[in-house]
Amino acid sequence: MTMRVTGRLGRRVGAALLSVAMSAGLVGCGEAPGTFVQPEGPTIAIGVAADEPGLARWHGGAYEGFEVDVARYIAKKLGYANKQIVFKQVLPSNRLDLLDDGTVDMVVASMPMPQTSSSIAYAGPYLQTSQGLLVRPDDAGTITSTAALAGRDVCVVAGSGARESLLAVQSKALPRERDTYPQCVTDLMIGTADAIAGDDVILSGLARSQGADITVRVEGVSYGRTRYAVALPSGAGTLAQNVDAALKDMREDGTYADLLRRLRSETGWSEGR
Repeated sequence: MTMRVTGRLGRRVGAALLSVAMSAGLVGCGEAPGTFVQPEGPTIAIGVAADEPGLARWHGGAYEGFEVDVARYIAKKLGYANKQIVFKQVLPSNRLDLLDDGTVDMVVASMPMPQTSSSIAYAGPYLQTSQGLLVRPDDAGTITSTAALAGRDVCVVAGSGARESLLAVQSKALPRERDTYPQCVTDLMIGTADAIAGDDVILSGLARSQGADITVRVEGVSYGRTRYAVALPSGAGTLAQNVDAALKDMREDGTYADLLRRLRSETGWSEGR
């Protein structure tokens, strides 16, 4: 159970109601529980990724990364203490469903901001990225552009928008949808995929965490453009305005620049690339 959004502070429930709200999701070979502490008092449940190094991942018994820090900053601006913030793992394929059914109160998980009106409320954007490719080191000299993907199997994460972006620039590619990025890395390693397509900031973090002997970015490949936004329940217009105000404060007080420098250091990615 989580709070129903009723203005600035969002949905609220007591800590007792959260005692059974421990959700788990597989990430590679480990598990990322919905939360690792028992909060006290009103809480806010925030959906984040658990398998995107640099952006958000479950590591060492906690969620960490750029988006986790952005989400925490927003929650504090909305009046929540650290112990009242509950992070829950979401996947690109289920994040909107979990937002719609109230499992989470907001999503800060590489969520594309739509170009047109949507039933979901959005605040932001807080980050922009293009799409790119990862390949095996031995194929780096062969797959040098999206043109080389014609007739090749390309792993994409379901619900991320990568499939649509790839087919927009290379209609002859053969997308293979998987639920998580680690699954795509496995497909690449065992040869059931020739490349991984996705948002460059995510792929940069994957490449850095896996090491150059496992996978490498295809330099010079950049297509499409995605703006990440905070997703909120339908009708949460006032809450969206408050989140936008928090994002503005984050930029003005220097926090955003600090987080962006850390993201660049951990992944090698930069916003203009």
